[in-house]
Amino acid sequence: MLTGVVIINVVISVVCFYIAARVWKLKRKIARLEMRIATIERRSHNVLVKSPTFLAKRQRGAHQVRRNYQQLELQLQQVRQLLGLVGLGRMLWPRRDRPLR
Repeated sequence: MLTGVVIINVVISVVCFYIAARVWKLKRKIARLEMRIATIERRSHNVLVKSPTFLAKRQRGAHQVRRNYQQLELQLQQVRQLLGLVGLGRMLWPRRDRPLR
């Protein structure tokens, strides 16, 4: 009887040690995962905290490009009108291919 109780206690102790080892390994994995998540959070924070100024600067640059493009469109339209007038003038103005006497 005493042997049976000792064997049962030893089995229970071995099972408890096994469970404790698994919990300890799980705790270490969770701690490593928490450190990785904290590192990722810090890095993403460092990037995202700069993003409003970065985006504002890029937005101002895009606005400037749009303004320049509109000015170039206006200039292109004026050049096209000028070339149209030159073409019309060439059509209406008599040609003098023959030398004058």
